[in-house]
Amino acid sequence: MQKILGRSGGISVRSFAKDVRFGVEARSLLLQGVNILANAVATTLGPKGRNVLIEQLLISPRITKDGITVASNVQLKDRRLDMGAQLLRQATNNTNNDVGDGTTTATILARGMACQGMHVLRQGQVNVQLLREGILEGSRTVCEALGEMSQSVDTIGQVEAVAKVALNGDERLADLIGDTILELGENGVILVRESHGPNDEVKFQEGITLPCGYCSPFIATKSGKDSRLELGNCLLLLTLAKIDQVEQILPALELARLREQPLLIIAKDFTSDLLKTLVLNHLQGRVQVCAVKAPGFGDEQRLEMQDLALAMGAHLLEDASWLADLSGEDLGEVVAAVVDAKETHLLQPIKINEEQMQSRIQHIRELIDEAVTEEELDRLNTRLGRLQGRLATIYVGGTSDLELSERKDRFNDALHAVRVAISDGIVPGGGTAYLRCIPALDKLPPAKVMEHQVGREIVKDALRLPCYTIAHNAGVNPNEVLHRVLDGSGNFGFDAATGEFGDLVARGIVDPTNVLKAAMADAAGIASLLATTEVLITKQPIKPKILKNQITRDLARLVGM
Repeated sequence: MQKILGRSGGISVRSFAKDVRFGVEARSLLLQGVNILANAVATTLGPKGRNVLIEQLLISPRITKDGITVASNVQLKDRRLDMGAQLLRQATNNTNNDVGDGTTTATILARGMACQGMHVLRQGQVNVQLLREGILEGSRTVCEALGEMSQSVDTIGQVEAVAKVALNGDERLADLIGDTILELGENGVILVRESHGPNDEVKFQEGITLPCGYCSPFIATKSGKDSRLELGNCLLLLTLAKIDQVEQILPALELARLREQPLLIIAKDFTSDLLKTLVLNHLQGRVQVCAVKAPGFGDEQRLEMQDLALAMGAHLLEDASWLADLSGEDLGEVVAAVVDAKETHLLQPIKINEEQMQSRIQHIRELIDEAVTEEELDRLNTRLGRLQGRLATIYVGGTSDLELSERKDRFNDALHAVRVAISDGIVPGGGTAYLRCIPALDKLPPAKVMEHQVGREIVKDALRLPCYTIAHNAGVNPNEVLHRVLDGSGNFGFDAATGEFGDLVARGIVDPTNVLKAAMADAAGIASLLATTEVLITKQPIKPKILKNQITRDLARLVGM
């Protein structure tokens, strides 16, 4: 029971009871929630998938065809049904976190296996644990079959084909991603940002660009709209300390004076008095000095500065006391530095430790593989791009906030799909790859127990659903499409965009192998979990009138005692 202070200052009481359901009834309630979520998500699958409009508080509704976005916005009023939706949403989240795409496919597979599993359990006495083992065995067999049919991505055309599928057939945007990867290389870093106009554009950045500019405009060598400071053959001092007095940086200033080189100082912060001294020193022509505040905050700032030190061949001086013992080995050096009011560009470091650099790059790539949130992934990709010395930013345009948000979602999905495809290969798309896995299940040795065989059949039936759903969303007879594709072999499948049949790989309709593997594994895990659920416990609020009557009866009983 919760006590809540009301507007009048009195105490109102909100009480919750626990609703407990068992067996078939519990699973039936969960399945209702699963079906509601799956129906909403399934409408987006394929090139002819439909849009979903999502209400947003105080701002315009959001329009999307992104499965994970739809799933994350479904919250059902009935808590019992919502628990089923939450479990299914877990499958989509797992797939999205693992490979960044395939969430709609995972939802459709999980719903299909869950429905079949529930149907089997309603028929009679079945060992649920053995049924679960059969489903998971079938899932592993499918993943192995997908691996065997996988083809490597060898051309930019194949990269564009993967992107085109993820972009729901938008060839122009797929070409933009392909051209960007061709320019950067397969390990290049691509960031997606919102444009301020209706058009898409790509900007490439050479060297390292920091999102922080000079602390004082009085040192700029060019004024006006393009105000900036250009430093050639520049020394670089990096520190996490706040610099209060000019005496702290005298060793660095002296080294710069002796070498007749400009000095760029990137520090945690500077006092206003120190900045005035540096400006005066600069104007008098003693040593050309520029002060820049380090990017980021807290632990993130430390990591970015450590990256920068490695990339620039400098030592990161973490404490102010270290500045007094500074030597030439502590300073980095670049061919050129360009600093304006908002950004600092560092070009061509002269001395770096290549072995340490590659080790750091590999470490960040491992962190990227483990990243959970979009924000974390974006930060890590930015760090990786800086270390590699080159990155591209795709600015996504749109004529409205709705269009901009939807197109940005599609761009991110396409980039995830492309990265996975380059890493692990591709298979024919359109649901065809799953259909080609059915013979692998048929070739398995006879099951020792009936439940194992039933579990395999549940997986086999689910393999038909992606192709069926794509055809249904395209407005054609899904049963006829399934029949024709199953009668074919290899890459033969249905092109929903044109309504034709043919070699899907040749047509550029492909899926990343690991996306389909992840979708199958996650779907089987959630479906087997639903099948083994026996008890459902949820909070149910007690209506005020019922609660009042209960309290009255309790008081009367106490008085009577």
